[in-house]
Amino acid sequence: MTLIKCQYCGKECKNNNSLAQHEIRCKLNPNKIILPPSNFINYNKSEERKNKQQVNQYTKAKREGYEINISDETRKKLGNGWRGKPLPEEMKQKISEGMKEAVKKYPDSYSSTNVNGRVKHYEINGITLDGKWELTVAIYLNSQHIKWERPRKGFEYLWNNSTHIYYPDFYLPDFDYYIEVKGYERSRDYFKWNSVKNLIIIKQKEIQKIQEKKYNIIEEINNKDRG
Repeated sequence: MTLIKCQYCGKECKNNNSLAQHEIRCKLNPNKIILPPSNFINYNKSEERKNKQQVNQYTKAKREGYEINISDETRKKLGNGWRGKPLPEEMKQKISEGMKEAVKKYPDSYSSTNVNGRVKHYEINGITLDGKWELTVAIYLNSQHIKWERPRKGFEYLWNNSTHIYYPDFYLPDFDYYIEVKGYERSRDYFKWNSVKNLIIIKQKEIQKIQEKKYNIIEEINNKDRG
């Protein structure tokens, strides 16, 4: 293979494309492009990032004061020994079943936003809410004197030939209805929602109506009952 050298620093590149990409950024190139720093650089240096803790079903349950018993063997396999290595299918299944049991046993420690990246948390009525949309819905329900809580009942649904557990965001005990607050939708969400017949889905359009004082949850429930 014939390598091509950078005209500024002499670095060898495999082809013209890699050479061009290198030369335009080469430190010795007086006309090199200067890229703005990544947003993640500032975020990683911020106090928010320093104080951020990694969470999963077990750590959240522990934070809520529940006792989680994990064997030393499981801890070891979930630790450094498995980093960077593919887990055997049998171990994946054991971990999956363990997580499902944790969700069933400690529903208060579960939220559907565990894997959805960074989100700001708020507290109202002594309950932690995930993001401004959930906060908007909670404030709206309070303004309508509608009792709400986090669901303690999970709904099983099938996804990729495996059974999973879904907890909507809110439960209205006086109406026996659930609410899901959703921004970005994935194909998996429809399998979740189909597992709950008495479910109201609140998206961006409904959030806007709530903010404009044009939304009526009772009307939504009545329409669903009739339909």
